[in-house]
Amino acid sequence: MKQGEIWYVDLNPTEGSEQSGRRPSVILSGNLMNKFLKVVIIAPLTSKIKNYQGNPILEPSQKNGLKSVSELMVFHIRSVSKTRLIEKIGELKEAELKQALATLNDITTL
Repeated sequence: MKQGEIWYVDLNPTEGSEQSGRRPSVILSGNLMNKFLKVVIIAPLTSKIKNYQGNPILEPSQKNGLKSVSELMVFHIRSVSKTRLIEKIGELKEAELKQALATLNDITTL
């Protein structure tokens, strides 16, 4: 489990406006955390494109394994147990990962 990988993740149970269900999600936590902790930090993907500022829009490719154009919802980050990760389907391009991490920095900085 490495930063930038895309996995199917079981996000249930959820509350309120949280993303739910079994959906592709990107691991955003760093590889040191991913190696030693029992949790990873992920951001879910959606095929309902809203074009929120800073969210990468991913075109399906052999590298990412996606079936449809998807938006990486950086503002829906959450820490999840590794037991929720079901199957690796692909990975982001380096530029997409950099954009996601820059957006994460923007939304967590005063």
